[in-house]
Amino acid sequence: MKIKALRVFALFILLALIALPAKAEHITIVTEHLPPYNFLEDGEALGMSTEVVQAALDAAGHTYEIRFMPWARAYQIALTKPNTLVYSIARTTEREALFAWVGEIAPFGASLYQRADQPVIKLSELSDARLLQVGVYRGDAKEAVLRKNGFQNLQTTEDDHLNLRKLMLGRIDLIAIDDSVIGPLLAEEGIASNKVRRTLGIDEVSGHLYMAFHKETDPDLVISVQRGLELIKENGQYEQILNQYLLIN
Repeated sequence: MKIKALRVFALFILLALIALPAKAEHITIVTEHLPPYNFLEDGEALGMSTEVVQAALDAAGHTYEIRFMPWARAYQIALTKPNTLVYSIARTTEREALFAWVGEIAPFGASLYQRADQPVIKLSELSDARLLQVGVYRGDAKEAVLRKNGFQNLQTTEDDHLNLRKLMLGRIDLIAIDDSVIGPLLAEEGIASNKVRRTLGIDEVSGHLYMAFHKETDPDLVISVQRGLELIKENGQYEQILNQYLLIN
């Protein structure tokens, strides 16, 4: 009986150790200004994706620092600096092996938009727009997808604000932009929402946005954040965050 009791105690200790979370880490997070997903307001990091990432890391017991910067720079840092976390990032075939993917954090769709006061640009498929001047955010997944589909007339800029301004000035025919971003962007630029028209969805970069670590990040750290994300999805916190922003926008 004594031996049996010792075995039970040993099993209890083993299970307790397995259940313990990974060692708490301080994580550097990089992202961009991309309302409603991620943005700064009065110095505070906000947004649908931001709140999901924060909740997942809190659930995993990690501390963190969120740094905002142009997307091309954030992307490059996440590619080269271990233990760095990046969000909101589209998961494409080209990027699959470049990162340690944590999980989905927000629904996502992207489309081509034109000025509403111009003749309707009729597009049946993406290739129909190859000869047009298309504005796109440099280093973004949409740029990679358009280039892969044979687009030669891309005009890249450092942010979507510049693309929208060029569209409204008639310097480009279309902009490739996230469907959840176009509304807040128009508002920031003081442009009425009826001034642009959606022409075609970009299916290859539609689905969900993710958070991901540098590919050589400690696997235990990646797993702990994955568990944190799973936990907030199971307890309803994830859905509450998304509904708050989706209902507003």
